[in-house]
Amino acid sequence: MRVALAVEGTRGDVYPLLALGAALRGRGHSVLVCGPPDFEPVTRERGMDFRPVGDSVREYLEAHAEVLAGRGLAVLREGARYLSACLDAQFGSLPGATRDVDRIIGGGIQIAGPSVAELHGIPYRYLVYCPALLPSSEHAPILLPLQSMPSWANRISWRAALALHDRLLRPALNRKRAALGLKPIRGVYRHLVTPRPLLAADEELAPYPIDCPFEVERIGCLHPMQGDPLPAKLVAFLEQGPAPVYFGFGSMTDPDPARTTRGILQAVTTLGCRAILSQGWAGLGEVALPEGVITIGPVSHAELFPHVAAVVHHGGAGTTTTAARAGVPQILIPHVLDQFYWAKRVTLLGLGPAPIPRNKLAGERLEITLSMVLDNETLSERAHDLGVRLRSRSSDDVDLARLLA
Repeated sequence: MRVALAVEGTRGDVYPLLALGAALRGRGHSVLVCGPPDFEPVTRERGMDFRPVGDSVREYLEAHAEVLAGRGLAVLREGARYLSACLDAQFGSLPGATRDVDRIIGGGIQIAGPSVAELHGIPYRYLVYCPALLPSSEHAPILLPLQSMPSWANRISWRAALALHDRLLRPALNRKRAALGLKPIRGVYRHLVTPRPLLAADEELAPYPIDCPFEVERIGCLHPMQGDPLPAKLVAFLEQGPAPVYFGFGSMTDPDPARTTRGILQAVTTLGCRAILSQGWAGLGEVALPEGVITIGPVSHAELFPHVAAVVHHGGAGTTTTAARAGVPQILIPHVLDQFYWAKRVTLLGLGPAPIPRNKLAGERLEITLSMVLDNETLSERAHDLGVRLRSRSSDDVDLARLLA
């Protein structure tokens, strides 16, 4: 069977699908990835075909880094422009790229996937990485950073979010569908997530909302529990002293990475702890570093996190899950979207303190929060116990036959 994985987004959107693609290839299926050109090299390294769709996500985020560090209407306005660009790019590329496939699985900001599958007469499934994408009175939509509202407010916010989906996307989406000879759709959200979406998240971290209005199949987080060996230089650093604190914001960009780095260094220097700065798309670490602090490029989080004292990160689904599996405390600095949901879950589960808002990240605030985590035996025990439970589950338990049904 030839399966197309159609995805739009950052590393956190793409890498789970690459892991799924590797599992599919291991069962003898042929895999085509359709996504941002940023990810063509890593896709081909893993033996999968690739078709670029749209422009570089990294270049876009770097050009709009100030939006990720902000709030409110600026995020919504830029989000609407981004959705429009995605719609044009996906409808322009996917119909031809997927002409000879048997299934399409979508992830991230995938708008054209259901229509293209309908055009070809093949099944389509959508992959959700976070329950906050599912309508429920238990949480607000991911557009809102407020994740502690009462149930009645969550219901109202979801009605508003679904109406916003229709207002922003339905006219343009139906024009694209008409050009393909397809009938118009009424509800944009239900059309995009399809009748039976797949929830790729571990149950202990992300409970299924009991009042979700449609069926969802849970398959567990797709991020691997093991990875490539760590670089020799990093291994040597880990062996030279006490467990360091990891800092990294993944695919989140930064309008002033030097300022952010100095804030981190102020906190770790005052507390006297060692640190690892993951450069990521934020470009952390490009200043003079004190002794006991190093920068790293992309490495396996699954291999690194068991050796650190705490993980300070943006709150992506994969980073949150991998840190939880490693059994280490976390401090979240949510930037956008589902990261606010994961920040709330980390706090509720007792894996870390209350999150630090991205626009309030400074040395003193970080220093106080970090001091609350280091040498906190109660927090460390909770994180350790949850890590044991999460690691007891095999990462190879995805039922591919059910997934492809």
